[in-house]
Amino acid sequence: MVNTWSDRIPSRRSEWVDLLRGLAVIVMIEVHATNVWYEGTVPAWLNFINGLVAPSFLMCAGFSMTLSTFQTDDSLRSFKEVLPRYGFILLCAYLLHAPGLALAQWTVLSTPQLFRELFKIDVLQCVIFSLLILQGLARCIRHRSIFGYTALILGIAIAWFSPYLWITGFGEWLSLPVRGLFNGISDRGVTALFPLFPWFAFVAFGSALGALYASCRTDIHEDQSRWSESTFIYVLVGVGLVIWLWGQWQKDTWLWTGTWVTDSKGIERLNGWTRGELYALYNQTLPSVMERLGWVFMIGGFLGFIKSRWNQWKLFSLLDIVSRESLLVYILHLQIIFGILLYPFISNLTGWGWYSQNEWGTMVFIIVIIAINLVAAAQWHKIRKQPSRMRRLQFQGLSILLVWFLVGHWWTYLYYLKSPELATEPYPFLNAARIRKGLAPTSDGMALNEEEFRREMERRGKVYPEATLKKKLEIIRGRQP
Repeated sequence: MVNTWSDRIPSRRSEWVDLLRGLAVIVMIEVHATNVWYEGTVPAWLNFINGLVAPSFLMCAGFSMTLSTFQTDDSLRSFKEVLPRYGFILLCAYLLHAPGLALAQWTVLSTPQLFRELFKIDVLQCVIFSLLILQGLARCIRHRSIFGYTALILGIAIAWFSPYLWITGFGEWLSLPVRGLFNGISDRGVTALFPLFPWFAFVAFGSALGALYASCRTDIHEDQSRWSESTFIYVLVGVGLVIWLWGQWQKDTWLWTGTWVTDSKGIERLNGWTRGELYALYNQTLPSVMERLGWVFMIGGFLGFIKSRWNQWKLFSLLDIVSRESLLVYILHLQIIFGILLYPFISNLTGWGWYSQNEWGTMVFIIVIIAINLVAAAQWHKIRKQPSRMRRLQFQGLSILLVWFLVGHWWTYLYYLKSPELATEPYPFLNAARIRKGLAPTSDGMALNEEEFRREMERRGKVYPEATLKKKLEIIRGRQP
């Protein structure tokens, strides 16, 4: 970018988007580590920064989709080329919410609730379903500029109508696998984390921005592009500033204008909505979406500007590698945090359970996990340049997963057969185990009460960290009778 920052040499790859995606993935690790281990209240400023991760990731996905779909000769990239990758990402997305990667977890250690969790809409599902919609739109329109305008209008419409879909419970008649695409209202214990309303808006806005970038930076007019990279970055920051200011101005009053009326049940309502409903919809409104999108544009522009001045910083190379290997880093850090370190045996042995660390302890976790993921991304990036070695390692990895699938977690099943009182999931075999042990069956097979749980814990010599014990006892006390 150093040589093309101020000139108008056409560009096909936007480096600031790669940097933004890489930074978003790294901050995502901090988000999950903080949410898991930090025992205190997360500061408001950090919550705000963490809230920009998903918008950045989604916007970058839409941006890249436009550049990769519309070729420089106005043709469309074959859908067959991207379909396998979309399918693989979607498979990974659902497996991350599956009961587990072992046969025991799909059989004896399964519960109806664990199977329902399989259909939770997370960020990867949101990305793929959004891209599929936009791919279909692109193939219907087949003109990049019109596609860009349509994506922009669609993004505004999605963000505009999202709170109304949430508050009316739109999609309640649909089955669980697809209902979560519409809103984040809890359904049988499953809450969609990233429903298309409003999150699809960020992908759509990214696609619109990608169309603008292609028109201004990749199309050739008289042997050069319309804009230089610097012009595009300055416009990006300026637009970001404007929509951020508009979002700031409107977000607190968007759904709050009118007169409060007390209904027949004594409940105060504004335009038919209760105070709790309005608070729940605060982040789903168009101004809130635009405020976050404005920050994403400004951060992306800042990264592009810094890259133009200090192109040789190794940090930029690392961010670029993380961006290219974003799926690997996403899956790996989730497995480290939620799969390994929160595995009951590990967390009980180390004391690294939920909410068990202060600021410094949480920071150590964040730094170590980020470092592991950076090393893994860098190594895999090198391996991908050696196809034969990559295929060999992939085969070995699949072989290990197959062995784990067959033998994994049977020891957990045997453990709860002997100590059903310590289970924190209502497995089907628990009551049979209780009866064999001379205990009365319960409604869900779990411990009758806290005293029973503690008694069995002491008999087996189990010593849980205070935070872990508190979480387990909350499950025992708060379950349905």
